[in-house]
Amino acid sequence: MTSVLIVDDDASFRTTIGRDLSEQGFAVAQAQNADEALDALGRGSFDVLLTDLRMPGADGIDLLEKVRTLSARTRAILMSGFASARDYQRAIECGAVRVLCKPFTSSELLQAIRQAVDCETGFRGSIHGLSLVDLLQMFHYARRSLAIVVDGWAAGHVYLQDGQLIHAEYRDLHGEEALRAILAMPAGSLRTMVLAEGTPRTITRDFQTLLLDSLRTLDEGTLEGLESEFAEFDEVAPVARPSMQRFVERLRRLDGYAASILIDSDSGVLLSGDGDALGLDLHIAAAGYGELFRLKRALLARQEVPDRIEDVVITMTSQYHVLHALPGDASLLVCVVLDRTSASLGLARYALAAADSALDRGRDA
Repeated sequence: MTSVLIVDDDASFRTTIGRDLSEQGFAVAQAQNADEALDALGRGSFDVLLTDLRMPGADGIDLLEKVRTLSARTRAILMSGFASARDYQRAIECGAVRVLCKPFTSSELLQAIRQAVDCETGFRGSIHGLSLVDLLQMFHYARRSLAIVVDGWAAGHVYLQDGQLIHAEYRDLHGEEALRAILAMPAGSLRTMVLAEGTPRTITRDFQTLLLDSLRTLDEGTLEGLESEFAEFDEVAPVARPSMQRFVERLRRLDGYAASILIDSDSGVLLSGDGDALGLDLHIAAAGYGELFRLKRALLARQEVPDRIEDVVITMTSQYHVLHALPGDASLLVCVVLDRTSASLGLARYALAAADSALDRGRDA
């Protein structure tokens, strides 16, 4: 049975959540301040510490700092209706698994406690610079059993048991096909969960063999996709096709890259694109963006401004849509879609300018 120590100077609040947790099957103890909590921790061990931030005397942060040395196995959750960004940062630095903002729901509390229990025998935090393949290999060699959730345009799930890949899900795909789709995702965030009982086994091949085959298939598919996507460029633009492929390859390396489409801005016709995952009608998008760019050009012409449009940036809640005129042909327009949570607009525009230079060199070659 999971034991929880609730620390809060509000007796009514403390009693309410204590009763709720008891009804959920947890062993609950209570303390009204940090001193009482430290005394309880000195007399017995608890799986989870649930503490308020603002309390008379020592506050929740002070308590978290002392718990780390007094009871290393206890996982802490901080509660507050007034936590600042600094409080949040300090809580995480002191080992808190979650910071719950009051008022919170019973389901949010239960989720936080389960997450704390999951972290009892491992670490939790933010790690940058590791790819999904890196993490899969780490969990394989450690013979871990868990689920990895990959959050992107659609969530993907990869399941490992004793370090072996046993199942994957992405949209309506399952098994190896779903795994390849997840590995092909350009960006996203990763989190782990406990491997649920009854997880189906749709993958039976050895880990290393499957991973190498999947990556090789993706590499071959990318090359074939580039060939087919831009096969018609020779007919619509005075641009060398290999140079155009390199142009798009540069874009796909951008942080937050989601999609790109090539448009004939004079007619609004979609020439090519890889934006199917966006759930947009690309032909309608091409027509609209082509018209927008024509209006911008017409406005400059009427005002007799001796300049040209470099980029038109459309800012949405979760995306940037960057319209960029390609060099050498005023009618060719590329729309690059970026995820705002991970993209740098300045770096993206810099990359577009650099890709332009490479395109010019390819044409001259």
